[in-house]
Amino acid sequence: MARADPSPGTATETTSTETDQWRLRYMVGDLEHYTEWTTEFPTIENYYDQYRRGDYAHDVVIERRAVVER
Repeated sequence: MARADPSPGTATETTSTETDQWRLRYMVGDLEHYTEWTTEFPTIENYYDQYRRGDYAHDVVIERRAVVER
C-alpha cells in the first residue's frame, strides 16, 4: 500500500500495529512449496519439526513476513 510522506510538523514515532506473520517454505523434489501466512507461530513451528524429520521434504525453512515502511 502506498502512503504519502508526512509533513515534518506532523511526523510522530509509532509502532506497527500489525502482528508478525509466518509461513513454511519447503522443497519436494524440484518443486518449492509454501504454507499460507499465519500469525500462529506454534503451528508453523510444529509443521517445521514434522517436515524436517520426514522423508518427503527438504530445505525446510520458516519465513517471517516483513513490513517495510518508508
